[in-house]
Amino acid sequence: MKRFVLLVVVAGLAGGGYYAYRNQRAGTQQAQASAVSGPRAVPVEVASVETMTVNEEVEALGTLAADESVIIASEIAGRVVALGFKEGERVKAGQDLVKLDTAILDAELKQALADLGLARDTNERLRALVQRGSGTQVALDESTARLASSEARVQLAKAKLAQSTIVAPFSGVVGLRSVGIGDYVSVGKPLIVLTSIDPIKVDFRVPEIYLSRVKVGQPVQVRVDAVPDRTFTGQIFAIDPVVDVNGRAIRLRANVPNGDLALKPGLFARLSITVDQRENAMVIPEMAVVPDGVGKMIYVAENGKARRVAVELGKRLPGKVEVVGGLKPGMQIITAGQMRLRDGSTISVKEKPVQTSQL
Repeated sequence: MKRFVLLVVVAGLAGGGYYAYRNQRAGTQQAQASAVSGPRAVPVEVASVETMTVNEEVEALGTLAADESVIIASEIAGRVVALGFKEGERVKAGQDLVKLDTAILDAELKQALADLGLARDTNERLRALVQRGSGTQVALDESTARLASSEARVQLAKAKLAQSTIVAPFSGVVGLRSVGIGDYVSVGKPLIVLTSIDPIKVDFRVPEIYLSRVKVGQPVQVRVDAVPDRTFTGQIFAIDPVVDVNGRAIRLRANVPNGDLALKPGLFARLSITVDQRENAMVIPEMAVVPDGVGKMIYVAENGKARRVAVELGKRLPGKVEVVGGLKPGMQIITAGQMRLRDGSTISVKEKPVQTSQL
């Protein structure tokens, strides 16, 4: 029995040693095979560097304002006899808006004309007498002065008569009236507001760092919450020469075509100003950029290897980003799998699946 147990123990030790020897030999052969075949390639996806036009824009907030706006008031007192407009409608320059009663003014003009005629006849008779030597120069001078005074009164009466009809000084839209037919208006009483809103102006500000980059004639894109489904295009036409010391900002003014009168003065506006346009700018997918301790970097695929390249980024676009330094057009950029790479890693490029349409 003791011999049998001893034989079992010896057989177990021999089997364990053989098993350990075989595993060690297999691991050594596998390591040798890996060393011969080289490091395993990392599967990646690549894309080419694109070139496109990139617009550098500045965002700003502003307020819409009328191109011209005046309060129409009467220069003389009188009773309103006619209105030549409807509230909220467009009127043209020179169109009659309000007419006042002219009965008293017509009478004053006739009296002034009669006085002028008498003064002219008297002046002519005295002039003839002086020429014949039977009149005095003093009487002629007094008559000449009365003639000039009569002519002035005629001009005044005609001016008052002309002011009895109030006309639109420019084309625009009239607001709500505060006068009706039969009302007696005094001098200077506000009657209506006339506003020109085509084109309409927009006042806005940008930080002072853009002083050298904003110019008259630059296009602006305008959006308002009241018309959310439209974008309006305007143009800068004035730049305030004084920088606001409180906000360190530049005041600008642009005009926007408003033929359908969709925009109204006082609306809040969001603006986008194109301050620069770069042709043939290099653009890459945003997913290709890898954060680095110093800056931004990407991996370029070259001859089956991944090369680490530091880049300088510009404007960010939807799903893409502009590269202003570090790349050349046509380079192959690694867009997927780069988190497993090191500089000089072996790569294998995966083909993107071709999308087929199903009929």
